[in-house]
Amino acid sequence: MDNRTNNSDSDQAEIIVGNVMGEAKTYEEFKGAGVYADLLLDRTFKKAFNPDTQNKVCLMALLNAVLEGEIASPIVDVQSRDKEFNDGSNENRTTIFDLYCIDSAGRRFIIEVQILSQKNVVNRAIYYASQTIVAQGERGKAYNYELSPIITVVIMEFNIYDDDRYIRRAKLREVNGSCISDTLCFAFVELLKFKKPLDELETVLDKGLYALKNMKNLTQMPKQYAKSAFELLFPVAEMAKLSKEEQKMIDEAQKAKWDAYAIEQFAIETGLQKGMEKGLEKAAREIAKKLKARNRPISEIVEDTGLSEEEIKAL
Repeated sequence: MDNRTNNSDSDQAEIIVGNVMGEAKTYEEFKGAGVYADLLLDRTFKKAFNPDTQNKVCLMALLNAVLEGEIASPIVDVQSRDKEFNDGSNENRTTIFDLYCIDSAGRRFIIEVQILSQKNVVNRAIYYASQTIVAQGERGKAYNYELSPIITVVIMEFNIYDDDRYIRRAKLREVNGSCISDTLCFAFVELLKFKKPLDELETVLDKGLYALKNMKNLTQMPKQYAKSAFELLFPVAEMAKLSKEEQKMIDEAQKAKWDAYAIEQFAIETGLQKGMEKGLEKAAREIAKKLKARNRPISEIVEDTGLSEEEIKAL
């Protein structure tokens, strides 16, 4: 008889998580060595790749590497658009962040990380890019449809294609491959497929993807990153240099990520989709309660949990 029968959905997810998440069998193992925070957490990523600080060099290096061959000229400067590209809805609670910035050439960039699998992640990227295109429209007879390029980069911790390619770049092209327009450009990165070990890192792209995927497991900066654009990532992500409040918030975000993975994978194995949705919402509400008790701004709680303002105020 299945000895998990009397456990709750979240408890069962914790039990089987070791079978579906590789070697990590406990939360302590999952969160890594504890020296550096996970770069794919919302707060860590925004600090590590902040376009308004010296760490903008990390963001530019990552974007130039991911988009190599797809943009007309390298990115030489970038700054935040002072808002995240989000319609304010609660339709997707698995998005960690949406970074929206612009470079010195006027090109706009949407950089998004997805931690849980989605059926229509490509369509979602097209939808948000299209919204940014529409937002550039101007009323009046003189409008000539001059548009700034929209470049969308989606970094995923799951696979959507059935091959070994870990990066795909796309534009509007003819059947023969000739580019018709540079207005829309996309890059999709499947991190799980990037499996190069540390001693085989050669390119800027290799180093960027390795850091994104493995930062939390490192105990010191590898020599491969010395004097590279990504050298600045390490002091920003170093847990010991963060305030106690930042450490606590990052640990809570990491725990939420663990819970989300565990519940989703349990739902996939057992077919309990309703149980997954219920479990994810329960985890988000518990986190929101803790943040609210510490008087965190409602806007930050919305960002961290995916709950609406109304749901948070009702807790």
